[in-house]
Amino acid sequence: MISQYLSTTKPYTTAAVLDVLILLLAKWYLLVDAGNGVLLQLFGQSVPLSAAYKSLLLVLITAALLWHQVRGLILPLLLLLLMLLGPFYSLLQTGNSAGFSYDAGMLLKIVSPLLAALYFYNLVQRDPVQARQALHQIMLFSFGILLLNLLLGRLGYGFEAYLPNDYLPDQNLGTKGFFKATNELSALLLVLSGYLFASYWPQAKLKFALVLGFSLFCAGSMLTKTGIGGVLLLAVFIPLLQSKSSWQRYSRSIAVSLLVLMLFTVLLLWQLPLILETLGIGQKLLWVYQQQGVLGVILSSRDQYALQNWQLATSYFQHWHLLAGIGVTGLELYTSKPLAELDPVDLFIWYGGFGLGFFVLWFGFVLSQSFRSYQQAPASIMAGVLTVNAVLLLVACMAGHVLTSGMLWIPWGMLNGAYLLWLQQTPDQIQQQAFDQTQGQTQDHRS
Repeated sequence: MISQYLSTTKPYTTAAVLDVLILLLAKWYLLVDAGNGVLLQLFGQSVPLSAAYKSLLLVLITAALLWHQVRGLILPLLLLLLMLLGPFYSLLQTGNSAGFSYDAGMLLKIVSPLLAALYFYNLVQRDPVQARQALHQIMLFSFGILLLNLLLGRLGYGFEAYLPNDYLPDQNLGTKGFFKATNELSALLLVLSGYLFASYWPQAKLKFALVLGFSLFCAGSMLTKTGIGGVLLLAVFIPLLQSKSSWQRYSRSIAVSLLVLMLFTVLLLWQLPLILETLGIGQKLLWVYQQQGVLGVILSSRDQYALQNWQLATSYFQHWHLLAGIGVTGLELYTSKPLAELDPVDLFIWYGGFGLGFFVLWFGFVLSQSFRSYQQAPASIMAGVLTVNAVLLLVACMAGHVLTSGMLWIPWGMLNGAYLLWLQQTPDQIQQQAFDQTQGQTQDHRS
């Protein structure tokens, strides 16, 4: 691959080799994650193979940014320094070096999507053809590896999605294959399936249906609300957004349909206790519903962890320290669960106003940019980018493991950085794409 790319696209230069290495490592990173799980199951010990692999990729991305756009690194470095101030002060107070190492490592995860987006944005400007091919390969190969992994999980290999407890006595309930984190895997599924939905819906309906079926299989295997609900949202809204020119004529019918959907949702919530009794994980959810209501079921008790961590933080730390962040460095001295699994809450408690500010600015920028880009090219993959980011914002506020994920940053960051790919289309190309889409819908209707 390296020799082919160098010989056909650009001269043999250090920068060209660097690009190829980055894209090659990004293409296979999930396979290394799965291999890490295989080693864990075989030998019972966690080998930091995946961490070393992603660290190397992050170093190469940083080197590429230094090579092509040094200014792009100023913001990530400044954010790292600002968000480390509070945890560093906690380190001086407590001497908890293990907690500070966790805070520093988590910070790298948080800024990694930004670094990946900056790199891919620069690559699109330098070589849009190679960027388009590489992005599609990364998404397609990652989806295939994820699907194969969960298929093996369904066959009995790997790890269960839910650990056995009083409410979940079945040890075989759900699977995550050879990956470690079920929630992070669910969020990753949304990025990959969202991109493929947007790629295949306009002109390849059969491929869209296949990806939808495989995505529901993966989400059903993990048994997560994030996976199942997110895939369904993407499968509905991405085609709807891409077909903007068609459904605008039927806005009244769509409004009636949305009203019916809202009534159905109210009915569903009314009968929620009866529904929970029939589910495989219904005993635990029913108990949570009885104790905390609908919000407890939706957040899976994460609101309780968030409230508890906030009460501990305000009880043991000064207010100015809270604004700077106390980090896991300070919080884990008073609780065994310093992670509430709600991204905005965790980022504020750990890194203070700087952490929460980064959360707001990141999602505010990617959503606003996605929306503006979608308005310019509504039939393009930008509809998928917009929907994926909107769903991930919802997931980050309800289930966490989005900005704090170590699995998500490569495809998500590169997808957000690639938006220029679809804005570089000429008006004739956009018009032709819309015409092809209309023709495909007409043929489907006739058949």
